[in-house]
Amino acid sequence: MNNIGEVDIAPDSRVRLIQAQPTEHRMELERGLMHAKISAPPRLFFVNTPSAEAVDLGCEYTLNVDDKGVGLLVVNLGYVAFVKDGVESLVPVGAMCVTRPGVGPGTPYFHDAPEALKNALNRFDFENGGQEALTEVLVCSRERDAYTLWNLLPRVRGDEREQVFNRLVQLVPLPAGITKEGIMALDHNMLEKWSLGFEWGW
Repeated sequence: MNNIGEVDIAPDSRVRLIQAQPTEHRMELERGLMHAKISAPPRLFFVNTPSAEAVDLGCEYTLNVDDKGVGLLVVNLGYVAFVKDGVESLVPVGAMCVTRPGVGPGTPYFHDAPEALKNALNRFDFENGGQEALTEVLVCSRERDAYTLWNLLPRVRGDEREQVFNRLVQLVPLPAGITKEGIMALDHNMLEKWSLGFEWGW
């Protein structure tokens, strides 16, 4: 793709180019596998899937969509936002995210996350696992999984958000200038500043 980067499409994939403009390059991956290495500014390259939109934030990633429309995003470099109907999963390098028709993107997790954490996230995101699944997510989370819990904060409310916040503070203490009240209110600047202190241990 001229001046944007490279996109490789696996055989038997169903892909189409929707738009190629200076302000937006957009493709649709209905089924199959693609690998994108994008050098353009953030939020210029987009890929529609049956259940979410992948938004490039300066990255390299692989996106796979099966015959049922279930997608799996794996980020190799930078960040990708996985978006559907106001729900956004911010997926960093080394992490992956599942998306399902009728639901949208789940919560991102790192490739080496404990299997119990992955299973609990799947139940919470896609199987109405509720409090039981959320409790297991919190118990199984390591310091490296702070980014997963950070992505969970906007997805939960009330007591559940309080639980996620309390566990996240145990893993990564709040830096100066960030308050519990701000995080609970989903203050964008505070959330972003807090995430900068996460240790992922590449």
